[in-house]
Formats: sequence, structure tokens, C-alpha cells
Amino acid sequence: MFKQLAQYTMLMLMALPILANAVEDGAEESRPGPVQVIAPEVEARTIEESDIDTEFFEVGLFAGFLSIDNFSSEPMYGLNASFHATEDFFIQFNYGQASAGLTSFEELSGTNVRLVSDDDRDYIYYDFLLGYNIFPGEIFFTDQLAFNSAIYLVGGVGNTDFGGENNFTTIAGTGYRIIFNDWLAWHVDFRDHMFKSDLIRQSQLTHNIEISSGITLFF
Repeated sequence: MFKQLAQYTMLMLMALPILANAVEDGAEESRPGPVQVIAPEVEARTIEESDIDTEFFEVGLFAGFLSIDNFSSEPMYGLNASFHATEDFFIQFNYGQASAGLTSFEELSGTNVRLVSDDDRDYIYYDFLLGYNIFPGEIFFTDQLAFNSAIYLVGGVGNTDFGGENNFTTIAGTGYRIIFNDWLAWHVDFRDHMFKSDLIRQSQLTHNIEISSGITLFF
């Protein structure tokens, strides 16, 4: 028995070099070759982006429609001036005017009765507003042309001269601005001018809705 075990041991020792060479040859055959790296052919785009740079002051003209409470919706126009105190906040002054039409009563009465004289139908307001750029961003016109834009909120106080009354006015609204370059911008605004008036009935809170658009210049 010991003689057979010794023979088996000798055979295994003789076979070890053969097995080692076979394992090494198989490893070389299964070893992966060099990896080829393919670089993507992507060209970087150059996007022209407008900004305000160091221009803090903004002035411009606007026009639109003003829905005067208890009266009609009439064309209006005005001017504004803004100071951009920070990237997010700005202060704005607005002056606007319109001419009111007839009230519903005046239109339906069929007579020449006028609740407001022609001289008192001029609607003139001025206000001081604080604005906040709530959603600054960009708008893309082409793949290589983008403009800075912002949705902003405004609120403040002012005065409204209408119907022979001077009324303290509260203003709240929102707007959208596109900056074409460092000196030109376009605005769209929606605002509610709120004040108490005794013109139609005693102590009535009126809501006068303004929808306007305009061009402003930075300097």
C-alpha cells in the first residue's frame, strides 16, 4: 500500500509543471487585449448671453389698457424709472394716465346724465414700488442666442387723481422682463391699483386693473 501511495505521489509531482504551464497558457489566451478609447466628437457651443453688467438705473415708456372700476377699459400710457439696488431687489417709480369712458348707468340710462364731468374723467396716477425678481432665468431664441429674463413681483403705494378725488392707492402686481443686451429690455406688467372712492357709492374699495407693456433703457 505504501508503495502504491509513493508511486501516486511521484506521478502528481511530475504532473505539476505540466498543469502549471497549461494554466498559464490559458490565462494568457483569456487575458483581454488593450481597450480602445473612443473620444466623442462634441463641439462646445458658445452662447451669447445678455446681462445688465454695472447699469443700475432703468428708464422707459409703457402703454396698455386700464380697467377702471365702475367704468370701462381704456387705453393708457406712462413712464417709469427704476433703481436696481441688488441683483434681486429694485425700486420703481411709475406715472400713468388714461381717460375714463361712461359708467354702466350712464350707458343704460339713455339720457345725457353724467355722474362725472368730462374734466374729471382723466385718470392720473403715480406710485413708488418695491420689486423682487422671484424667478430669474434665461430664454433661448436660438441654439446660440439666449437672453436673461425674470418674473418679478411688485408692491407699493401711490396716489390716484380721478373724478375730482385724490386717493391714496395701494398697488400689487407681477411682471416679466427680457434683457436683450446691457442697455435694452422689454417688460410686460399686470397690476391692481386699489383705493377707496366715494365717487359712485360711499367708501367703496375699487380695483383698477392695468395690463401694459413697454421698453426700458439701462444706464
